[in-house]
Amino acid sequence: MKLTLAVTGTLLLLVAILFLNLGYWLSAPANEPAKADLIVTLGGGIGERDQMAVDLYKAGYAKKILLTGMGGFVDSGKGFYQSPRSLFLLKQGIPAETLLFDGLSVNTHQEALNLAILLTAHHWHSALVVSDPPHLRRLDFCLSPVFKKAGLSYRLIASSVPTWQADRWWQEERWRQFCINELEKLIFYAVVYGV
Repeated sequence: MKLTLAVTGTLLLLVAILFLNLGYWLSAPANEPAKADLIVTLGGGIGERDQMAVDLYKAGYAKKILLTGMGGFVDSGKGFYQSPRSLFLLKQGIPAETLLFDGLSVNTHQEALNLAILLTAHHWHSALVVSDPPHLRRLDFCLSPVFKKAGLSYRLIASSVPTWQADRWWQEERWRQFCINELEKLIFYAVVYGV
């Protein structure tokens, strides 16, 4: 009986530790920026990702910005330039010729594959990839094998989100749902894509 209580208590303690540290684990792959060939801002979010891309560009970290998650916009000449994200970047002083678009990717795995193809096609070798803090773990899982195989490098840059708190991820609905979704997607990606 004592052994069962000790094992149960230990398991509950481990679950509590994992629960409390989930926000840190999901956001842990974040890096400091360094010079790169390309800044990539992933689709989704509420604008913080695109603002980080603006900040990185203006600080001189790269001369090109790739916007992913553009599948809802048709590229008819300047179609992508009319998206809210493009217009935001242009209003922030980012030159139109700086912008590149990925209108094909519909998930993080495809973004990793298409990003490697784009970098290779331009003879580029490195990217700063911007996303929200709790998305960085899955992003790292997707990018790592693809970039390693292609001989490319990346640094994951966390968007600056005032409401994100890794130590209190469960207290705000947005982040609670985000983190739970990330766990589900990590399992799905491990099964389907083997990452």
